[in-house]
Amino acid sequence: MSFPSLSPVLVIGGCGGLGHHLVQLLVEDSSSSDIAVLDINTKTIELMVSNISRAEVKPRVIFHTASPKLMVQANTRQLYTEVNVNGTTLLLECIRAIGVTKALIYTSSSSVIHNNMTDLVNATEDVPLCFEPEQTEYYTHTKAVAEQIILSANKQNQLLTTIIRAAMLFGEGDATSTPQLVGNARAGRGKFQIGNGTNLFDFTYIGNTAYAHVLAAKALLRESAATEPVPEDSKVNGEAFVITNDDPWPFWDYTRAIGAAAGHTVKKEDIWVVSATAYYYFVIILEWAAWVFSFGRKESVVNRRMVKYLTMTRTFDISKAKKRLGYRPQVSMQEGIQRTVDFYVARHPEGR
Repeated sequence: MSFPSLSPVLVIGGCGGLGHHLVQLLVEDSSSSDIAVLDINTKTIELMVSNISRAEVKPRVIFHTASPKLMVQANTRQLYTEVNVNGTTLLLECIRAIGVTKALIYTSSSSVIHNNMTDLVNATEDVPLCFEPEQTEYYTHTKAVAEQIILSANKQNQLLTTIIRAAMLFGEGDATSTPQLVGNARAGRGKFQIGNGTNLFDFTYIGNTAYAHVLAAKALLRESAATEPVPEDSKVNGEAFVITNDDPWPFWDYTRAIGAAAGHTVKKEDIWVVSATAYYYFVIILEWAAWVFSFGRKESVVNRRMVKYLTMTRTFDISKAKKRLGYRPQVSMQEGIQRTVDFYVARHPEGR
């Protein structure tokens, strides 16, 4: 893969799951030789966002991939606000201070248009952002606020911005769903299914999302150098793009595919189906028990929001990304699943 030089490049959150894949993609291309990474979760680079304003860091392109993980624990609202909202505001202040950045690509979430409770079928970027109180996840609320902040800076001081909305990422280095799904398969829990299993979900191999970020950066630099206005139906700056593998799967088929890749195939006749309604009421009991025994200080690890998430349909139409970014998935679902599990199992062998 080749693309015009983006250097100097700064990847914020470059040691995270998506950020690491993005940095690797940039490193593999010789035209992107000047790459800096900012991430507080690395022992070798301990920089804060405010350090961007220092004279030695003058990125032409910035990828802002940093964000706290989506967690079910209580008392995380402040963290989401500080990183997703205040951190993004600070970043833009630093960009204005150095005055050299031409392109800013922000990693958002496909869930910013969704209340995370109802079905979403072939949704496009035309659906309005969803905020509290309709938005049931505060994390997602702050990502939507950050989108507004990023897009409000578009075309300010010669800066062009765009949004890449990641959708249910999986891949090498995934520390969220993959460890749990492989663990469930090893423990024999891969047979468990909530609901009838027909709910479709859009997943995205993380390397494909990284690729979309690079395409967006390339487009922004091209638009920045354009001498004529870019047609509204073709422009990338000031726009949001949802990215998927363009291959929705039944949610529970995906979970079992992860288990099968780890060596724990579940036959169709061995699947244990539990009614979504029955499981929902069982979870209510767990939530109340966690609240009572912790005197209101803790939430149940399993909650009603999770049950809704596991049984809903959530798919997207990525025609906009195809047309304007030229995006096509580079790695298929099946290949991505195998890569993901091989990476995890090599580092977490069974029985250890």
